[in-house]
Amino acid sequence: MKTDSTVVDGRTFLVTALDGTPARAHDGYYHRDTRHLDRYEAEIDEQSLETLHVAAPRPGERTVHRSTPLDRGSRSVHLCHRQVVTDGLYDEVTVSNLRGEPQSVTLSLSVGAAFEDLFEVRGHEASVERDVRVGVGDRRVTFGYDPADLDRSWATTVSVSRGSVTETRTGAGRADAVVEVDLDLDPGESVPVTVAIEPERPDGTTLDPATARGTALDRVDEREREWEAETGALAGGDATNGGVDGDAVADETGRPDDIAEDDWAPVLDESRENLLELRLDTEHGPMFAAGVPWFSTAFGRDSLIAAVQALPLTAAPAKGTCRFLAAHQAESVDEFREAEPGKILHELREGELAEREQVPHSPYYGTIDATALFVVLVHETWRFTGDDAFVESLWEDVEAALGWCARHGDRDGDGFLEYPTDGEALTHQAWKDSGDGIVGPDGGHPEGPLAVAEVQGYYYDALRRAADLVRGVMNDEDHAAALDDRAATLADAFDEAFWLPEESFYAVALDGENDPVESVTTNPGHCLWSGIVPDERADAVVDRLVADDVFTGWGLRTLSATHEAYNPQSYHRGSVWPHDSSLVALGMARYGRREAAEAVANGLVEAAVERGNDRLPELFAGFDRDDTGVPLEYGEACEPQAWAAAAPLACLRAVGRVDGPPLDF
Repeated sequence: MKTDSTVVDGRTFLVTALDGTPARAHDGYYHRDTRHLDRYEAEIDEQSLETLHVAAPRPGERTVHRSTPLDRGSRSVHLCHRQVVTDGLYDEVTVSNLRGEPQSVTLSLSVGAAFEDLFEVRGHEASVERDVRVGVGDRRVTFGYDPADLDRSWATTVSVSRGSVTETRTGAGRADAVVEVDLDLDPGESVPVTVAIEPERPDGTTLDPATARGTALDRVDEREREWEAETGALAGGDATNGGVDGDAVADETGRPDDIAEDDWAPVLDESRENLLELRLDTEHGPMFAAGVPWFSTAFGRDSLIAAVQALPLTAAPAKGTCRFLAAHQAESVDEFREAEPGKILHELREGELAEREQVPHSPYYGTIDATALFVVLVHETWRFTGDDAFVESLWEDVEAALGWCARHGDRDGDGFLEYPTDGEALTHQAWKDSGDGIVGPDGGHPEGPLAVAEVQGYYYDALRRAADLVRGVMNDEDHAAALDDRAATLADAFDEAFWLPEESFYAVALDGENDPVESVTTNPGHCLWSGIVPDERADAVVDRLVADDVFTGWGLRTLSATHEAYNPQSYHRGSVWPHDSSLVALGMARYGRREAAEAVANGLVEAAVERGNDRLPELFAGFDRDDTGVPLEYGEACEPQAWAAAAPLACLRAVGRVDGPPLDF
């Protein structure tokens, strides 16, 4: 089952156990890749509290109800935490006397910080010694860390509307404090205590906690209103701007009647909320963070694909993603960060380890597919919006991306994009980027640089889309024809090298000897989405993907259940990834296999409903639907996660329930 409860606003989030308590090693309050508090616990008269209920009424907010333990059949004190996250964490703790007589109680808040980098929390061994200081003011405590060898510092101020700091401790690279609030409560009386936890205030100043919380709520209100206005009608209703099917009658929410009356409606609403939680407001425009708790930052591949999926909802994050990634496009060779001219980043981090270059994520460019996908998103955004000026502003970046593909992505000159498998940061640099993400049927790991199937599809798609932009915006027919020729050559080479006659399917990859890795996976399903599959092969590819060993009824297994390497509870060897299945569904629809696309799309939506929260996680286990009755959790999956949250929107397009540009062009 899902183990985390998160409250998130872009780069800032609170993660706890499902009961709202910070009981695990990775729990805490995070801001910009640093854990600013690893301890935030409430007690009444030194008694631990029991959680009764946790609810998330809207993005950025959570309510946690807790009480003292049962004593002879009744409880004496109840706490209601009304928490909101923006750049800070604001918690209105209402303490209620449940007895029919007066009580004097002490609310104790224990807080602590070590300012670990997020990579350290995830298990990265770092050589950093921190001297964390603690300062006490009027109803506040400030934790700070000021490394002498860096031109930056970290600080977090915890302020309360009443009470005082009664204890502080430092040592072993951390600091802790206790805030106590003495309350005299009449029978049935409730008293609010507001807590404001605000990062990056090294001088210790803060607003009044109640005022600060009110300001945070105003910001949440404003974001929600703006998002509703932007996405309430699925971005309009015509083929230029995207939107709901013009032949369907929309209800007051902007959804067509056929959506409003079935299981899709709550799943689509949850998708919209999750995407708002993951929206990053950058100087280049909005974009989606990859997911919480571990990927609350800009990602090349993830942000690009989520933006493509979400285009029926809104084009603003697509434009912001393209502009952000163009602004960070590599301009020179940097072996440590795996950067080369024209390459699009994989991941950008702002924590101490990136600052110290103990990790290469400042940014890190170790990805084989983001550069081609960047071109894909620029074009698809243009198809939805018709914005020529947008394309013109990014044209040099598009050409640089195609230049990287030709000069650096194709390592051996055979026309395919490949990546080395001996890198220090990532073994695999396509979307299945775990250490065993690409294996043979028996689980053996291929050697040498790998050319992965779907990446060739992305590259083919990028070339064709660039040709379309050259014709439609840049007015250069000769250049367009040359790009089309390159795409056609790549498609022929792909079909010849990757096709497995005995499987009537494509290999997942070519190894360092250009021999096919003969596993049946979902990777070639992305090639349907990209259009690189010849028409005469498409039915065979689709039929293989909806066969029982791949299609669980909820979604598509990443690896065939007939292979020795299959494990339904693995990360990439048989689990179901909603974004993966949604892209394959788009590909099925592109080749006219609407029935297959509907089976996959409906399976994903039904999985979200059966989970009980109308939400798709990053991944779930690959067991057969008929065997389990419910989609079983993988475990430590990100949730919400951008391309999982956007998957129902892609499915909506795959089954033809939104208007927009055709899937082919």
